[in-house]
Amino acid sequence: MSKLKLLSLSLAVSVALFGCNNDDEHHHDDHKVIDGKTLTNTPEVIKKGDQQLNKQTITLAATSDLHGRLRGYDYAIDSEDKHAGLTRIATILEQQRTLDPNLILFDIGDTVQGNSAQLFNDMETHPMIDALQYLNYDLWVPGNHEFNFDRSFLDRNLVNFDGAVISSNIKWESNNKNYLRGFQIYSVNGCKVAVIGLTPSYVPNWEASAPEHFKGLKFEDELNATRAVIDDVIARHKPDIIVGALHLGRTDQGIGVYDIAADLADKFDVIMAGHEHATYIETVKKDHPQGMNISVKGGLVEDKAKSGNYNDRNRQQSVKIIEPGKWGSDLAMAKIEVKKDAAGKWKIIDTTLSNLDTKTVNEDQNMVDEYQDIHNRSIQNARETLGVVDGDFVNGGGADEATNDDFFGDDLGHRLYSTIHKAKIQDSALIDLIQFIEREKSGATISAAALFSDTSNLRDGQYYQRKDSANLYKYDNALIGVNITGAHLKQYMEWSYNYFNTYKDGDLTVSFNPEVQAYNYDLFDGAIEYTVDLTKPAGERVDITLIDGKAFDPTASYKLALNSYRFGTQGITNGWFTKDDVFYDSSDATVPAIRDMLTAYVTEHNGISLNDEHLNTTNNWHILQLAPNGEISKNRADNKIWQQFTNKQLCIHINPDNVKYPSISHALNTNDTNSYFVNKAYKADGSASKEALNLGCSWTNDPNNQG
Repeated sequence: MSKLKLLSLSLAVSVALFGCNNDDEHHHDDHKVIDGKTLTNTPEVIKKGDQQLNKQTITLAATSDLHGRLRGYDYAIDSEDKHAGLTRIATILEQQRTLDPNLILFDIGDTVQGNSAQLFNDMETHPMIDALQYLNYDLWVPGNHEFNFDRSFLDRNLVNFDGAVISSNIKWESNNKNYLRGFQIYSVNGCKVAVIGLTPSYVPNWEASAPEHFKGLKFEDELNATRAVIDDVIARHKPDIIVGALHLGRTDQGIGVYDIAADLADKFDVIMAGHEHATYIETVKKDHPQGMNISVKGGLVEDKAKSGNYNDRNRQQSVKIIEPGKWGSDLAMAKIEVKKDAAGKWKIIDTTLSNLDTKTVNEDQNMVDEYQDIHNRSIQNARETLGVVDGDFVNGGGADEATNDDFFGDDLGHRLYSTIHKAKIQDSALIDLIQFIEREKSGATISAAALFSDTSNLRDGQYYQRKDSANLYKYDNALIGVNITGAHLKQYMEWSYNYFNTYKDGDLTVSFNPEVQAYNYDLFDGAIEYTVDLTKPAGERVDITLIDGKAFDPTASYKLALNSYRFGTQGITNGWFTKDDVFYDSSDATVPAIRDMLTAYVTEHNGISLNDEHLNTTNNWHILQLAPNGEISKNRADNKIWQQFTNKQLCIHINPDNVKYPSISHALNTNDTNSYFVNKAYKADGSASKEALNLGCSWTNDPNNQG
């Protein structure tokens, strides 16, 4: 009997044993979501094991932010990733289920978007959801990226998933009932474990340009919704253990995991989180919304010397939180030891957390074979040649600001050598290409776009393949055109250039604000000229000189093109414009996604050329400190440290806390010996390979990041 049929049979038995006590709930056999009713694929209580025990260990396991990584392969760069993939998680799961066949397994969202996963959106069940079922996942919490597509896509996959689908804060607008049940109860040999789900409330902001993605739904405040569900669960089910499955960062917009953990530490025993792409194990005290690291080995193993015992005597004082990174890099594990007291009630003896790393784990060959067709189709799509590149789209050819090399990937972390892509600090045709497409399609005269990937570049003579569009623009953003006042445009630009730290005397590079993710740094192009002064504090850096051939006017109205995420998340929220200011929206266009617009343009022209008359390759902006007479340029002249750095003798410290986009939070500085460290792989005779030199500067070799 297949794993899928075994799971279905198990659920059927559970339904017969426990029933369903909510008349508004219906099971997935209806094969549809009914407006105003709560979708439930499972009964409220699912039985796992029926042994009569006085002591046992409850095992919980979770993945999050898989983003289409069924296999350990990145289709945007057409390269294997040996630290990713459900096929590696499968190998770990087989081992763990041998230890505990009653293991409870869940995925905490952002599952079906990314890594060419959109190629399979028309399938009845998306391969990523099918893969969750292949591995007998018990539960799935939708993340925010599940709402990147028409709601019918999500509805269909929620219905077709045979496990529990939960989220406590998604409600029907019509009657305030839950879209999904907020919790799931598992009875493990009689010990009741409650799992509470959560999805970010910012979905309507992030998807503001495409309201059909969340049609009929509203998203409640995370803390209030979690409080309500957890109190309901306690009142009706009296669980022995309460676990959070929260697709939420530690310090997200508004309410983060720290806030929820601190407020509900006396009720939650473990919170397994997602969304942040981080790998950590921490503890949060009651009413103190901050985390304390209780791990060793970079968030992989709980340090019991730091955490101590977590048991029935102290469980109301704190809660442990864990996140398993991204793309299947780790499997989060919680081992909860319980024992019956004299009255027969289960009591917690101790809890231990760990993230099981897949870096040295082989892929499960059976699962590889099962989904080989999906892998082959993804590679075939990625390698489709659309034309030829004419010219180097980054000044000097290579992307790295210090070494002129392109992206270097290794098993210890993906990065450019300096962590500075030239296109972030110089006007380049690489970004101009995106912005030209935005202006051409929308009719705007000004455009805004971010460089999403440090792996992206276009070199003279290369074949432009479909994967180049995915790498250059990896998100499924639509295109929006808005009317914006000069004053609000200036606010937007100042917000964007908060990505940089203020220049310090002796700096040899720029550095980046650790509080800002790279995808929140936009550059501006088109009929605009401006400069950026990093000696000034954030909010006072941008000097706009010309727009539409005239002097900048704060009271004038300008036409701006930007992506749908920026439109809803920052633009509407910060009041830079309103929905009434929209004059163009690609959501209903034949080609709605900016990424696919790039592909269509290159296909139509059999390639892309710097000589394209429509492509703005003239410099319309620059950072003053990097100009020929700027402070950084002067500091570099005949500077030994700079020469050693560009020669890869020295390395710069990567900020390990900015986990989605590791970068430098402290510039290489001629006056600060702590701003760099020696590359032990360097050899004076030049015999060290590029691979060795890049590995020499990896995060794990940085003396600042040990332990």
